[in-house]
Amino acid sequence: MGSEQPIISYNKLNLKQIQKLGETISKYLFPGAKLLLFGNLGTGKTTLTSYIVNSLSKSPINVTSPTFSLVKVYDTNPTIYHVDLYRLNEPQEIEYLDVFMDPKGIYIIEWADFLDYLTPEERLEIHISYNEDIRYRDVKIEGFGEKYKEMEANIEKEQ
Repeated sequence: MGSEQPIISYNKLNLKQIQKLGETISKYLFPGAKLLLFGNLGTGKTTLTSYIVNSLSKSPINVTSPTFSLVKVYDTNPTIYHVDLYRLNEPQEIEYLDVFMDPKGIYIIEWADFLDYLTPEERLEIHISYNEDIRYRDVKIEGFGEKYKEMEANIEKEQ
């Protein structure tokens, strides 16, 4: 079958455009949503997460990378679980975290490539990379599963 679904691709986004993208993504999240973030150190995974979290929060939240705590839980509706897998060595360690324990929670996972065999079949993948002009970012978004393909289409329409 191959990859028939379109992949949204944005090139040379500045911080304001990434903020708008985060706000747009937050509009289409649903209980149980899984956002998987990919990108090198410093590309803006936590920054994008901050815009999403704050779009769903009644009051400002200082979102920082959960590199050392591994999971941060934000008081949003629905609850957001912000997970950073950077320090884990084996996918089995993720099993101990019981990452997807709340079926109504929204999961934003940084360093999602470490999920390996635990990668959910249905998900929204967001790949962030440096643009050749290092002040900007390139972003690719791809939905896997019916709800996520619909989400992808809605995000693309609104951007």
